Amino acid sequence: MPSRSAHLVQLTALLPFAVGLWLSFAGLAAAQEGEEADTEEAGEQLEEVERALERDRERARKLEEQAESLRTEIQEVRGESVEVAASVQELESEITQLELLLAVHHVRALRLDVSLTRRKGQLADTLAALQRIAVFPPDAVLGAPGQPLDSLRSAMLLSDAIPQMERQAATIRRELEEQQALETEILSQRDKLTERRRQLEDEQQQLERLAERKRALEEEARAERARTEERLNTLADQADDLRDLIASLEAEAERERKRREAEARAAAEAAARAQRLREEAQRAEEERRADQERARQEAEAAEREADEARERQQAALPSQPPSNLRNFPDQPGGLVMPARGSVTAGFGDQHPHLEGEDSEGVILRTRKAAQVVAPFDGKVAYAGPFRRYGLILIIEHDERYHSLLAGFDRLSAEAGQWVMAGEPVGSMKESGDEDPELYIELRRAGQPIDPLPWLETSRNEAQG
Repeated sequence: MPSRSAHLVQLTALLPFAVGLWLSFAGLAAAQEGEEADTEEAGEQLEEVERALERDRERARKLEEQAESLRTEIQEVRGESVEVAASVQELESEITQLELLLAVHHVRALRLDVSLTRRKGQLADTLAALQRIAVFPPDAVLGAPGQPLDSLRSAMLLSDAIPQMERQAATIRRELEEQQALETEILSQRDKLTERRRQLEDEQQQLERLAERKRALEEEARAERARTEERLNTLADQADDLRDLIASLEAEAERERKRREAEARAAAEAAARAQRLREEAQRAEEERRADQERARQEAEAAEREADEARERQQAALPSQPPSNLRNFPDQPGGLVMPARGSVTAGFGDQHPHLEGEDSEGVILRTRKAAQVVAPFDGKVAYAGPFRRYGLILIIEHDERYHSLLAGFDRLSAEAGQWVMAGEPVGSMKESGDEDPELYIELRRAGQPIDPLPWLETSRNEAQG
């Protein structure tokens, strides 16, 4: 048996190797602990971001419900605006008729006044002649200078004038009574006109309030959408950064693991215990990678859900087509007359303001400050000034049909906005010596066509 001194020599020789082995394992353990600490910190940050994403997904679901409610309210406001605009146009037509009726009554009153003045003059001349004859007694008349036959003729003429005077007096009484009745009718019509004008102002104010409410709802939806998208984008960017950090840490950990495993394998050749420790460390590392893979998959699933929530939210906002949007009719008829008035120039007629050019649409003369509505359902492709036409509005009804309206004083529609038939889109000028003119054009596949047959339901009213 070896002596104790030999064992001591052997142990002394193995001491440096044992110390190196212990330091290797200590270094490996410290490195693994550092890597795990960094990865754990990044994982905790990722979990926090994922929780924030989950909260925002819940908020997105609530916003989707709010967006649906806003869209329903906007559709209700749009429908009410159509009704109020139609009422405004009816009041405009009634006021125009009342103004024409008052003008006719005034002309008739002037004629009666002229007739009464003329008849009063004739009656006054006849009465003056009778008064002069009444001054002379019958004998004096017979003895007056001149022929007796002339005196007799004068007396006969005066006797014939008396019945005529009575008829004139009766006519004057009738005309006076007619004049009084006409004045009463004029006062009544003026009161009615004043009341209709007041109603028109009330309806126009209500229309302005509805338009402001619709704009406020759309602005609220757009602002809420922008805020949510910004927060979701920020959180998604943070998640991406954290995933990159974790991936970098994993790559570094993988490199370090391979180096340490090489040292561990060299040390394991000398000690079975080192082998067992290395295997346990490897199993722990695999479990950690599995946990990280699950975290990555959950983060990707959360991101996909956030994208789907954003898509659902965008689909619910007012920029999408209304659910009751109609297709453009295949046959003429069915379009709403944009304003009330009379046609002054038809399709193909000589343009009244452009010398040498034919009109590619129709020109409608309206009353001042007349309400203008959309002729049919569609999307506003352009709204604003354009060359010599001033303010114009182009509505795309489908891929083939477009309507163009020009001559506005004010536009209430914006590009990209969806409008329904009869929905208010602007108003005409309310100042100037002449009534404003609205230019209406309809194009099919880019070519102008006569819009009047398509506005058949209101054609008679427009030409009248």
